[in-house]
Formats: sequence, C-alpha cells, structure tokens
Amino acid sequence: MSATADRTRRPRRTWAAAALAVVVVAGLLHGYRNTNVLTADRLCAGLVPAAGADAVLPGTGRLGAERNGPDDGPVDTECTIEKSSVLVGGGRGRLTVRIVEERGDFAFLDGSWSDPARASFLSGPVTGGFQEHDGWVALPERCWTDQPVFVRAHSTEPVPDTAALSALLTDVARTVAQEEGCGTLPERPGAPRPPRSDPPRPADERRLCDLDDLPVRGLVPAGSKVLDTGQSAPAGLWSCTVFLDEEPGRPARADGYLTYAAARDPLLLAAVAKSPGTHRRTAADGTESAVVGPWRTVLPCGDGGGLYLAMESGLQYIEARERVPSTPDRDVLFRAFQRAATASFDCDRGSAGE
Repeated sequence: MSATADRTRRPRRTWAAAALAVVVVAGLLHGYRNTNVLTADRLCAGLVPAAGADAVLPGTGRLGAERNGPDDGPVDTECTIEKSSVLVGGGRGRLTVRIVEERGDFAFLDGSWSDPARASFLSGPVTGGFQEHDGWVALPERCWTDQPVFVRAHSTEPVPDTAALSALLTDVARTVAQEEGCGTLPERPGAPRPPRSDPPRPADERRLCDLDDLPVRGLVPAGSKVLDTGQSAPAGLWSCTVFLDEEPGRPARADGYLTYAAARDPLLLAAVAKSPGTHRRTAADGTESAVVGPWRTVLPCGDGGGLYLAMESGLQYIEARERVPSTPDRDVLFRAFQRAATASFDCDRGSAGE
C-alpha cells in the first residue's frame, strides 16, 4: 500500500467515526427528550407512578414533575406533571394530582365537578369517578380528619382511557394510605362502570333514567320530548341527567333540565355523613333521614345501609318554570325521584330504624 493511499483512507475513517458519534449522540438526545429513559419509576417524591402518568397523558414524550405542599401531612399536596416532546405531533399536556379535603358529595354538586352523569364510576374496594379530563378516588376513612380526603386529578388533554386514570389515582391513594398507615387499597381497581349512553338518547316514557316507576309524564311540561344520559340503575354510584329536546347549541340545552344522583357505596355514605352541615331529621311518620342540603338526603335502609339521593335543577328547568307555570316545583320532583330510587336501589324503608 502506498503512503498516498494510506493518507487518503485515514480521513475517511475519521469522518466515519465522527458520523457514528453524531448518530449515537442524536439517538441518546432523542431518547432523553422524547421518551422516559432515565426517568425515575415514581415522580413527586414517590407519590405518582411515572408509567401511570405516561399512560394518562396522550402520545410519546418526556415527563417532568414538580411537587408542592406541606411537610407535615399529605393533605394539600399537589403534583404537576408535564409531558413534552420535540417531535412534530409528539405527546404533550399537563396532569395535576392533588390530595384534598372535600365535601363527601362534591362529585354530585353543581359546579364542583364535571357532569356526573357522563362519568364512569368505581364502587366497592375503590370508590371513585372518572371522566375525559378529571377523576377522583376517596382515601380510606381512617385517613380522614376533619373532612373526607380525596385524590383528585385534572388533565389539560383528553385522557384516552378512563381505566388508566382510575389505576393511576388508585395507586396514589394506596401510596398515601400506606405511608400514613391508615388503610389499604387493591393494586388493581377494576374497570370503571361507564354511562349507558353518551350523547343523550330518547328517554323511556315509563322508566326515566332507568328507574322503576319514574314516568316522564308529570315531571316535565306537557308535550316535551325528553332525553336522558347516565349510568344503569342500580349501582353503587349513579347519576343521570334529563334534557328537554329543544334547540341544540343553546346554553340551557347543554345544562339540562334535571340531574339526579344516588349512592349506596359505604365509603361515599360515610363521606357524606362527615360533611359540614349534615344533620338528622325525623319526618311526621317517624322515619329518620340525614339532611345534607336542599334536595339532598341520606335515607336509612332496612339492610343497615343507606341511600344518598340528590337532585340539581338546570337552566332548562328554570326556563320551563318561567314559560309553563304548571311545571312541577322542585319538592314535587324530588319526592317522585325519592320514591322511584328507593325501589330501584333496593332500599327497603319499611324495616329501617326498627
């Protein structure tokens, strides 16, 4: 081999080595900036599983997290997780997970949470609700002090799978309970129970909202076409919204006519009992109930459990009252709901309190 040929090949080798180094570095940068290589298994000082957060936030990207809150307990702790990517069309979004004290029935209060009739619920070993952008899970009762404690989450991007969100929040709740020594939760919460229909569908004239003995007639202005959406009854956690089939797109149409809620879930009932303002009342017939607020009550059932019932009126109801004075008032509507719900949710009132 001539000296000239050897000198020619050396630069080629040098360029090949440099090109290989560039490819390796680019690959490492791609993996670091667009995946969770080298990311810890848990984020926010161990509070949130990285794999769970990655499954909730859509697309591929790298997770970054920040934790804020007190050092003397989990309540008011907040973990903010962001997914980012330098790739076009890569993952993005922010997930906020909080440990908070709330009213026991906050998930069924107007304005406190997204429309409960469109939620998927868990009841039993895990109590919680999950939607496209939001979710919550209740901590065990021994973890509470002044008020019930919940893990709540909000995602800026639509969550592709409510089961992933329920698994994430159950993991966080289980971690908090273990650290505080106040209870246990299962590793796998099960599949959340989705609504019967979304969007709303024409209501059964004899069984509004899937409830026995709740006919549409007498509850809405005569001649109204009625839609409903919500979970199948009975269930541990249940909600249904009633709509008058009027002009779509109007704010009143989106808000609905009435929203019903019911629960036989023991942990939810305990949370409601601990909420501020809940007090007992004895009716004229001697039966007792726990009054939670206007058109909100907990009825004792003969099996030793209870039945939480709530009703919220929407903008369509307010407009109907103004337009049709004969529209039933809220007390009449709530009594009809209570009568139907006690039958549908197997709450035998005859032996309650005996």
